[in-house]
Parts: sequence; structure tokens; C-alpha cells
Amino acid sequence: DPALQAVAGLRGWLDARPAPRPGLEWALRWAERHAPAPDRVTLTHQDFRTGNFLVDADGLTAVLDWEFAAWSDPACDLGWFCAECWRFSRPDLEGGGIASRAAVLSGYAAARDTVPDPDRVRWWEVMAHIRWAVIALQQGDRHDSGAERSLHLALTGRIADTLEYRLLQMTAPEAA
Repeated sequence: DPALQAVAGLRGWLDARPAPRPGLEWALRWAERHAPAPDRVTLTHQDFRTGNFLVDADGLTAVLDWEFAAWSDPACDLGWFCAECWRFSRPDLEGGGIASRAAVLSGYAAARDTVPDPDRVRWWEVMAHIRWAVIALQQGDRHDSGAERSLHLALTGRIADTLEYRLLQMTAPEAA
């Protein structure tokens, strides 16, 4: 079950940290309780966002940066793409900051002859925020430990707080 495996992996990493992250624990519990039923499993990119593909006048020419690729639910790539953290200066464009969510899901349906379940994509979007928060904490920890002193890593570690706050909003009972 890719959904519950993703939750377990992030929880395992978070539980190994000395400092508690109650907002992330809440979000992981929400994700566990609302996990979609297992569906098909495909090779997924796991970092599909605007910075990792090339487009020219003819359309998509390449998908870059495959080091996180894994077998998972195809909706995980759609959820990652729709995550607020990849919209940059266009939070209103839920499809990676370049299109509406409806346009992305419609385009996916046309290309794959499969209509994505919006609730499933939304669940994976929550997971994208959790995962990015964990990655941010890992990067901040690399700086804090002295293993790799870097202003970039230190600043990336700080965004975990904002992601945690956003997750509380996304998983609040009234958000459902």
C-alpha cells in the first residue's frame, strides 16, 4: 500500500528526531486515517514540479531529476505538482503555479485516458507538504550538526514551520 508506506516512512524519520513536531504528527495521523484505498502502482517521479521538466513550442521535451523515483500511486506526482510550495509567486494557480488544478487534472485525463480522483490527489498533496517539511528539517539538521554549514540549508530548515502551519490548516476538521 503506497499511501500507508509513505506515512510509515515519514513517521519513522520524524520519530527518530529528538525534537517533537506536533503539527507534523497531527498531519501524519490525519494522513493515516484518511489514506486512500490501494489502487494501481506505477513508476512515479516523486519530485514532479515546474523546475524538473523542459517544455518547448511542441510541448514536453524532457522530465529531469529522477533520483527520487519510486513505485507508488500515480496520484502522488499530481499531489506533489499541486502542492502550494511549488506555486511560487502564483498561489492562485494550483497546478504547479502555471495552470488551474482543473486544467492539470483534465490534461492528465486526456493523456492517460484515466480521470484522476480529486480526493486522492488532495490526499497526496497533503503528503507532499509533510514530505517537503521533513526534507526541510533534514536539510536544516545537516547545517545545525556542522556536517555541512550552509546558509541555504539553514534557511530551508526554517520553512518547516510554515509547512507545518499550512498542514494544520489543510487537515483541520472543517477543511474536510
